[in-house]
Amino acid sequence: MDAEKLFADLIEGIYEEKKTGALYVSTVEASEDLFRLYFKNGEIYHMRYGSAFGSDCLDIVEYYTLHSATFFEGIRAPERIPSINLPPTKIIIALLRGLNKKVNIR
Repeated sequence: MDAEKLFADLIEGIYEEKKTGALYVSTVEASEDLFRLYFKNGEIYHMRYGSAFGSDCLDIVEYYTLHSATFFEGIRAPERIPSINLPPTKIIIALLRGLNKKVNIR
């Protein structure tokens, strides 16, 4: 059963629990891509959506309607270099909280 939650609250929970893994988020808009956020000890170290990565993902997330999110424990980013232009996780949470986006958790 899915539960709806604020996207920022979901990320904050992963941050506070210091989880390592990947959060895959689908959108309502037709797309074969997923928003993918990668965490290490609760910190977001890489973010990708299609050809966008890092802070570019934060610039475009407001234009999408989030649908569902699934966290996969232990998954690492396939890229060797993390997103070097990401703000700290606390800042990302604050930015996403301002968007007031909700997502179904699976």
